[in-house]
Amino acid sequence: MTEYIHGYDPEEQGRLVDQARFWGDRLLLKDLDFQADAKILDIGCGVGAVLGIISEKFPTLTFAGIDHQPRQIAYATEYLTSLGLNHDLREGNAYHLPWAENTFDFALTVWLLEHVPNPAGIITEAQRVLRPGGKICLTETDYQNLLIHPLHPDFEYFQQALCELFQAAGGNPYVGRSLGAYLEQAGFVRVNNEAIAVHHWHNAHNQDLQGLVNHLDTWLKLMIPQMVEKLNKDQTRLENGLRHFRSIPDDPGGAITLTIYRATGIKPKL
Repeated sequence: MTEYIHGYDPEEQGRLVDQARFWGDRLLLKDLDFQADAKILDIGCGVGAVLGIISEKFPTLTFAGIDHQPRQIAYATEYLTSLGLNHDLREGNAYHLPWAENTFDFALTVWLLEHVPNPAGIITEAQRVLRPGGKICLTETDYQNLLIHPLHPDFEYFQQALCELFQAAGGNPYVGRSLGAYLEQAGFVRVNNEAIAVHHWHNAHNQDLQGLVNHLDTWLKLMIPQMVEKLNKDQTRLENGLRHFRSIPDDPGGAITLTIYRATGIKPKL
């Protein structure tokens, strides 16, 4: 398996739950609609955070998830049980899903494909377990398209190091741009690959910019030791770049744009 750069410690597991809540109404629940008895599968479900968010709006669904890390499945089992959900969580391989063909009405991945060397294999497996007419939804961030103002060379250094870290771990920080093509190649129809721009600027009337910086900083700061150890990057420049990022909400002209790609497709009916 490829290396998961975020790790699996309890702090990171809690961060994943907070992350899902941050993006819930903004992104994860966007355009979702299900029959009351629908069965959904989260591939790379981690701690079950995304399934938990979906369940708040659609509590009657049957929820399934798979992750290769037993610590994540243990957390997800406890978490989803505490929510009173009907769930089927399994430790396993996303390239060889342990469910029969035509099992699910909806399959999703959220910030999974950026970590794997072969997204096409996972997407093909997802199609196998979807029922004809079932839908898939893929969500990924493009880390090169995290745009800031004012610019700073040390943040650009940090950003490039972040992309290199994903690649060194066997992933692809730019995979969001290719999601639509992957779905087309796998045989999905009615494919859509939408680029969603999240843009916040210095505004005396709300704290949206500060909230986005705080949210991203919870995990960006944890990448610096890996950038230094694995990529031999300059720690002083990395820390200075992140310090500048944190200062953006205090700048009267401060602004951040984050691009997230969300792709959907339908498995053809027989």
